[in-house]
Amino acid sequence: MSQPDQLAHSLRTRHVVMIALGGVIGAGYFIGASAALSLGGPAVLLSYALAGTLVFLVNLMMRDLALKVPGRASFLGQIQYALGERAAFVAGWAYWLTWIIAIAVEVIAVATMLAPYIPLPYAVIEVLIMALMTGVNLMSVKGYGEFEYWFSAIKVLAIVCFIGIGAWALLSRPVPVHGNLFAHGGLLPHGWLALLAVIPTILFSMGGSEISTVAAVESDNTEQNIVRATRSIALRIGGFYIVSIALVLCLVPWSDVVPGYSPFLLVLHRLHVPFADVALAIVVMTAALSSLNSGIYVTSRILYELAESGSAPGLFLTVDTSTKLPRRAILVSALASILVAAVAVLSPTLIFGLLVSLTGGFMVFNNTMIVAGRLKLVRESAWKAYAALVLIACTLIAMLIQPETRSQIILGAGALLLIFAAERFVPRRQPD
Repeated sequence: MSQPDQLAHSLRTRHVVMIALGGVIGAGYFIGASAALSLGGPAVLLSYALAGTLVFLVNLMMRDLALKVPGRASFLGQIQYALGERAAFVAGWAYWLTWIIAIAVEVIAVATMLAPYIPLPYAVIEVLIMALMTGVNLMSVKGYGEFEYWFSAIKVLAIVCFIGIGAWALLSRPVPVHGNLFAHGGLLPHGWLALLAVIPTILFSMGGSEISTVAAVESDNTEQNIVRATRSIALRIGGFYIVSIALVLCLVPWSDVVPGYSPFLLVLHRLHVPFADVALAIVVMTAALSSLNSGIYVTSRILYELAESGSAPGLFLTVDTSTKLPRRAILVSALASILVAAVAVLSPTLIFGLLVSLTGGFMVFNNTMIVAGRLKLVRESAWKAYAALVLIACTLIAMLIQPETRSQIILGAGALLLIFAAERFVPRRQPD
């Protein structure tokens, strides 16, 4: 693979670190945690620990690959170097499709939040949101980095404030912690299988940290910035996910958590914190816009990398001379996301539901490719890679146990076979 020297290298370490942080903390963290808590009960902390360990190990694999693979390379370039062009073709297109679908979901979420306040047709609101975030990405890569830096800073500040408020309540008020944890069915109200069943939900809410390896390609020091970003993943997962969820479980009975309603907002209401609804709405909106911002960025760069290796049309290699941005890749990725969002309106349960179902299997596949690449290139401390594979196997088992996620594995496997067939039978452009 030729190196993307045409692209700008204006991102700094602080951008890359905060991009990784923003990837781990998405909108699913603030609201999606309710589903895991209501199903797993107090012992769901173990599920969070297992999912967090897998995310941490996969990030360690990306760090090791970054140090082993010569030159500038994202996780996709690392997979190609380790496992070959065919594996990179499938992984790249699967990852691109995953984020195209994710962008559409976030556009719908933001439009739904804004629709009551903006007197415009819903479709127009979606297009305006997409145009705004596409415009951010068309300014400069540093512009994307600055927006993502402050988006992530708002999310981090929100979590730190919640942890501070929760800790203050535990220390200053007579909170029935023992009763909240044990008096509503015990630590395992739905059994051990429930803890396994919630792992996919938790894992998907933690997805996105691999964006930092793509962004690091456009930074001043790719390898070292990847190392710095992945080094602090464990602290973020432990400090943000585990501590905040533990505070929720200590401060309110888990049985009071309602799926689809933020458990953090529930706690803030019980503590009579003023303006909690407005504050959380701002944070969730920020998280959704952050995902949109990063989604447009990463899909365009993956499309550029695919074109660079001959796995996508060469027209996506065109880079604007003044901004050093792959404008065509940005615009096509944004257009594809808008089309998927339109499908959600035209066929929400059939076509759009099938598309969303693909993302689970794609994420598991790409994580497996990263770990497999590390096993092939780096023999030291192989137990970390094998531990990651065990946790990936647990995730697959958990998804197969649940009817609603079983279809994700089946559909994802079928889609991966189609992408693999395309690589075998569709003529590929020879890289320049």
